[in-house]
Amino acid sequence: MRCTGAPAGSLVLIFGLLGVPATARAQHPLIINHDCTQVDQIPSAWLDQARTLVFHYAHTSHGSQIVSGLEYLASQDPQYALSVDYAGSTPPASSPCTPSALCIYDGNPPDTYITPGDYWSIPDGIARTEAVADTGFFDVSMWSWCGEQSSNSSSTVDQYLDTMNAFEIDYPGMRFILMTGHTDGGGATLQANNDQVRQYAADHAKVLFDFADIESWDPDGNHYPDTDDSCPWCQPWCDANPGACPDPPIGCAHSHSLICDLKGRAFWWMAARLAGWEGPDSVAIFVDGFESGSCNQWTATVP
Repeated sequence: MRCTGAPAGSLVLIFGLLGVPATARAQHPLIINHDCTQVDQIPSAWLDQARTLVFHYAHTSHGSQIVSGLEYLASQDPQYALSVDYAGSTPPASSPCTPSALCIYDGNPPDTYITPGDYWSIPDGIARTEAVADTGFFDVSMWSWCGEQSSNSSSTVDQYLDTMNAFEIDYPGMRFILMTGHTDGGGATLQANNDQVRQYAADHAKVLFDFADIESWDPDGNHYPDTDDSCPWCQPWCDANPGACPDPPIGCAHSHSLICDLKGRAFWWMAARLAGWEGPDSVAIFVDGFESGSCNQWTATVP
């Protein structure tokens, strides 16, 4: 499986275009999966551009794994600088960002532990999400499942997808990121529900952060289809690969340090792609005749 977006080897036209949202719509889905964790492949100019984006991220404890991974990366290398602002009683009155850091606004006022009803599944939650979007400070919004996908009906998944799509229609300057639910040992209901989300993302050119897929593959490319959120394969892999996992271990809700590290890396890959990076396989054509390195650039796939 590839980390997908624009076709491999696609020609990319790069040019300065101030005033165009960094999250400009693509013709292809952007699927962030286990193949999207090699952050050393991201050019530094695109890391710079990714740090200009402002994310709204709502989640329960499983979703905090991404934040834990991002915090770990920030502690290891300043180019992965992170600023997290936790939701208060009302939406922010000003941009919640620290300059030159990837910005995450964590929660959905007035809470920071966000269930489906707090974000998308009932009118009150929808209104709270819209209140954050209405501030105009955010480029991206996303919400993470807890264990709901292990028991959701197909109609509930449809409701989730329809609501996320409606958010994107109502806020064309933002992307609303789809997510899969965490692994549960290979349950058929989870697989069907996650596949429903994956198919929708592929069919409608959406952005998907494939939480479950990242948990299901080790960094050597070995697949564990029956894994669960505790990651039974993680420690044996770390033991066999000294220095490849966080040491000392970091806090990672319900799981192993390596899972948080991988999800943080995948988030940076997603941020760079949303900022305009076409991935390591694209061929760049610069309209000014040289690679200026300007951060005021975006990319569009040449037909």
